[in-house]
Amino acid sequence: MILKFLNDNLDKIEKPSRYIGGEHNQVVKDPQNVLLRVGLIFPDLYEVGMSNLGIAILYHLLNNQPKIWAERVFLPWKDMIDLMKQKDVELFTLESKTPLRKLDLVGISLQYELSYTNVLCALELAKIPLFSDLRSESDPIVIAGGPCTTNPEVMAKVFDALVVGDGEEVIFEIAQSLVQTKGMPREERLKALSQIKGVYVPLFYTPTIPPKPKFNWVPSKINRRITRDINQIRIPPQRVIPNVQLVHDRVVEEVMRGCTRGCRFCQAGIIYRPVREKYSDVILEESISSLSCTGYEELALLSLSTADHSSIVELLRKLRESTENSGISVSIPSTRLDTFGLSIAQAISKVRRTGLTFAPEAGTQRLRDVINKNVTEEDYVRTLESAKSAGWDRIKLYFMIGLPTETDEDLAGIVEMARIARKIGFKKITLSVANLIPKPHTPFQFSEQKSIEYLNHAQKILSKAREIAMVDFHDTGMSLIEGLLSRGDRKVFEVVFGAFKNGASFDDWQNFFNFDSWKRALEEVQIDLNAYLRQRSLHEEFPWDHIDVGVSKEFLIREYQKAMQGIVTPDCRWNGCAGCGVCNQDLQNILEKKQERG
Repeated sequence: MILKFLNDNLDKIEKPSRYIGGEHNQVVKDPQNVLLRVGLIFPDLYEVGMSNLGIAILYHLLNNQPKIWAERVFLPWKDMIDLMKQKDVELFTLESKTPLRKLDLVGISLQYELSYTNVLCALELAKIPLFSDLRSESDPIVIAGGPCTTNPEVMAKVFDALVVGDGEEVIFEIAQSLVQTKGMPREERLKALSQIKGVYVPLFYTPTIPPKPKFNWVPSKINRRITRDINQIRIPPQRVIPNVQLVHDRVVEEVMRGCTRGCRFCQAGIIYRPVREKYSDVILEESISSLSCTGYEELALLSLSTADHSSIVELLRKLRESTENSGISVSIPSTRLDTFGLSIAQAISKVRRTGLTFAPEAGTQRLRDVINKNVTEEDYVRTLESAKSAGWDRIKLYFMIGLPTETDEDLAGIVEMARIARKIGFKKITLSVANLIPKPHTPFQFSEQKSIEYLNHAQKILSKAREIAMVDFHDTGMSLIEGLLSRGDRKVFEVVFGAFKNGASFDDWQNFFNFDSWKRALEEVQIDLNAYLRQRSLHEEFPWDHIDVGVSKEFLIREYQKAMQGIVTPDCRWNGCAGCGVCNQDLQNILEKKQERG
């Protein structure tokens, strides 16, 4: 039925190649020869989801097991969704065109809170009940993973289970459990999953703040899974070659995981600790093999702080030697604001020189100390002068507004930094300005999220920079809703559900975010938005306190107090332990041995 539907209707929709599958290097197995069928959903378009490294890793790890078949599923675009509903066609897998509800396991990636309505859209299109307690024995087990599971409560009613932390090892334990319990009652299968470290089954917890176990056989705390050695995570060079150009259309190679620079607004910097490096020879081998097997001409070295890899200079030298005269370019997410960062930028720009990207985040030294962004004005000026002398004339600067203790003077400092860049000689300057969203498990989880009125005021001050730079502001309504979802509890799901029923989807796309759908939902549910965006007490209990990411709440309190005093915390990799709690001595010994190998 699905193949006939595609054959009859692909000419009626935008980018039909999103839906046909059949890509080079996709994995197809005989369903009669497997014990577990898995659908990996990235709840966004094909060209977005295919850019996600996490989905690619799980796809290949699972399919390396002969008795498991993992297939990919992406959310169709609106024209295709309408057509599928009109023709009564369910959401299906790319590889075999199997309806999603006929699989054993559905795994959904939660990368950002504004994808929650897309999750509901995908499940509805698949005709899988949206609520976990309404699913029957014949429905697949629906599991979530990704950074948003560090506060699982907003979407707790939707998922049978949620994985907290790295998925590379726990996914095999989940698969084994589901194979062993096949045919058993659904609740017994979920009970078995709840015994796996890092797996949270909301059904077995009270909807309190924080949730409490209903039974003595489930843990009171869900401990984050940590893949100790990321060198063991090997993606074969034969990566799936997409049918359409991707958002990030290149080979992506993870070089390290975790960051200890300690920016107090950064959730990723907390929930991915400790720092784990890939060996440079592993990175080199995987990169060259993947480039050769895929035909891509760009390699992205991915991590939270690629320039902090202990062998980055040697790695770049070897990559340059291995790809010389091939036209292959190398990119990193952003550049450090120091001469070392600039030397790396120079090293990777031999083939194709683009603009430089820096993230000062705040406009004054005082506020950079508050957020623990260890960048001085001298670093900024010296690096930009060196960059201009080396031939760059384009620069992009990332800033945040709505930070704790922020004043108009701090905002004016951002404008001044743009003027400095112009004075140094940069012809094209872009300021990308985000709004602070206090995130769980960060020192700023205690902070107030600024109102739309304040953010509009701040944006008005920064608009003065438009005389000398292009200024991109993030949508204030999107930030408001993201803030609600980030620190929400189970009551907030009613807002998500209401917005979905009001037509909200693709909310993470600024052009398609419909604030009115969310405002109507807030009015219908009668939730006090300010109760979720307010300043929090240091000793208040949070909806996510049952999730242990490894960094202690006591450390977060200390960091928040230091922020209010403008005291910085140096990077613990080079300046001694800061006492966050994530490293035990055994793990520290492992990391030290790996760093010695380089």
